[in-house]
Amino acid sequence: MAGKDDINPAVGGMLRAAREMLSHEHSVFRALNLEPLMLGVGRSRFALDLPADFASGGSIHSGMLSMVLDSIMGMTVFTALKEIKPIATINLKTDYLRAAPAGGRVVCHAACHAMRDDVAYVRGAIAAPDDAYEIAVAIGAFMIGTRAREKGSRL
Repeated sequence: MAGKDDINPAVGGMLRAAREMLSHEHSVFRALNLEPLMLGVGRSRFALDLPADFASGGSIHSGMLSMVLDSIMGMTVFTALKEIKPIATINLKTDYLRAAPAGGRVVCHAACHAMRDDVAYVRGAIAAPDDAYEIAVAIGAFMIGTRAREKGSRL
């Protein structure tokens, strides 16, 4: 019997499929060698590489760090849902605390700390593998239950 802290099996299956797709089909994530370390209700932790291909002047481009945080934080929202619903990033604020050296391995962790109405609020960070220091931190808001616009719609 599933407890209140268990991920909905349908959501868990969707997350596994998304990770497989990202790891094998998405060229950027394939280069990151994404490895799940922990998935829980409203929590996640992944290890990943920071390839030199995404560096400028020896440090990983900040836009790459934001893209990783946005993706991992969005996946974390799914772990908090009772059923599969589409989501979309409303807002993402990222602070870059130090340069991310190219060629290293880091961890990205996220936690969905609140859900109000149709909005999930998430905190995330990219840190050294041993959590000795953070490289970037982010807070974000994600709309839950978004739907695609209808064909021909201007909105």
